[in-house]
Amino acid sequence: MRWIVWVMAAVSLGCAKPLIIALQDRVVDAVVIVAIEKKFFEEEGIEIAAKRFTSGPATGEALIFGDADIATMGDTAALIAVAKYCPNIQILTALGGGEKRHGVVVPVDASAQSLRDLAGKKIAVKKSTSTHGGVMLKAKAEGITLDKELMDLEPSLMASALASKEVDAVIASEPTPSVLVEKGIGKRIESLDGVGNTYPLLLMVKASSFKEHASHMDGVLRALEKAAKFINESPEESAQIVSKFSKLSVGATKEAMAYHFYRIGIDTTTKASLVKMAEFLYDAHKLSHLPDVEKCTAH
Repeated sequence: MRWIVWVMAAVSLGCAKPLIIALQDRVVDAVVIVAIEKKFFEEEGIEIAAKRFTSGPATGEALIFGDADIATMGDTAALIAVAKYCPNIQILTALGGGEKRHGVVVPVDASAQSLRDLAGKKIAVKKSTSTHGGVMLKAKAEGITLDKELMDLEPSLMASALASKEVDAVIASEPTPSVLVEKGIGKRIESLDGVGNTYPLLLMVKASSFKEHASHMDGVLRALEKAAKFINESPEESAQIVSKFSKLSVGATKEAMAYHFYRIGIDTTTKASLVKMAEFLYDAHKLSHLPDVEKCTAH
């Protein structure tokens, strides 16, 4: 598991101990990144210790097996986590999503124009992620099977794999597609949209941590709401903040963030997307049972 630890300086703000959050160094976590950098958590009297990872499965491991109290991840990783560990692991809130936030990228000289054209080709995807679930869902909608073509690969290795043509395509969440296009390594031919899924971004919580930090949970949500509002009202500054955090160019960051919406809370659309993905993963034998999204949401 590739990860980098990044811990904020401790400041006494009233918490018995810091609230440890596992997040990804990607635009999917723009809300959390902005909340930290703009000190919105501090404004709510909450001390945060952040640990930075490179994928949803990695943040999930930190939440389930490590010392993280809350963690960000996409819908597939979140559903796998609650199917196995609810009620000990629960959904705290959604952070947004994006129907087109997963992109299919091929070499610039490739003739493929759609996912259908990649049947029988080598396709890199990070397995057990929202992207992986989206690929399977899109393939089913188009009447094709790609299970044998998919190879598990970290997003950080996708550029070199595509450039060297070790793979014929990569399918990943933003910002990987935008970065590959910006660098001239590949071209985006399709998104995993059109299947009735907004691919929600989730903030997960340990039940024990929810209880221990109960007096601060409303403050956490308020800080995240401030951050989402800031992103929507100040997209340029937000892109600069996320760019600095993720070490991507501002241009690629802006392009990647444009494929997302950032909003706190689980509305009917988000819940429907989660239920749809859960049913699909269950039918595909990726879940042992259907998790109850409502019962596995912290209250």
